[in-house]
Amino acid sequence: MTFQDLPSFITAVTVVCAGAWSLFRFGISREPYPKLQFDLELNQLGKSRDRNIIELIATITNKGISRQYIHLFKFNILVFDDTMPFDEGDSNIEKRLKFLELEKGLNWVSTKHPTFIDGGMSHRFAYVTSIDERIRFVMIYSKFDQDEKRWGMKRSEHYRISKAFAIYHEEKKVRS
Repeated sequence: MTFQDLPSFITAVTVVCAGAWSLFRFGISREPYPKLQFDLELNQLGKSRDRNIIELIATITNKGISRQYIHLFKFNILVFDDTMPFDEGDSNIEKRLKFLELEKGLNWVSTKHPTFIDGGMSHRFAYVTSIDERIRFVMIYSKFDQDEKRWGMKRSEHYRISKAFAIYHEEKKVRS
């Protein structure tokens, strides 16, 4: 190798090192904590006629460094009102208070394109709906799958969360 070939050699070594670092950093390295954080919220927007308008919000935070794709991002709406019996005997739900399933298999995202969250970012998904004014409690059960490929092997993480919320009602004021 001559002195004139040295800059080309240094450039080639630099490109290979940068590629190896990128592969390790964004493709191979394991992170010490879960990459995705998942949370649910409910906002009461108001009332229209005999219905409460509510906004359901799912927030996914990618605490990792690389883009994460999520699939099958669905949720169920369960409700409890004053007319329902207190049923805590169902062993399928670990003898928790049984809610009535109002809607099942709803999608947070209405697109055929893959949903993703880039590293270090949060994304909020909102769904606005109405519920009967008699409903006192709402539970959201949500889930999604996150697929990952490492060393040619496909691995899937399943995220599940449920959260219950109280629906506050305005007291009707009696004029005197």
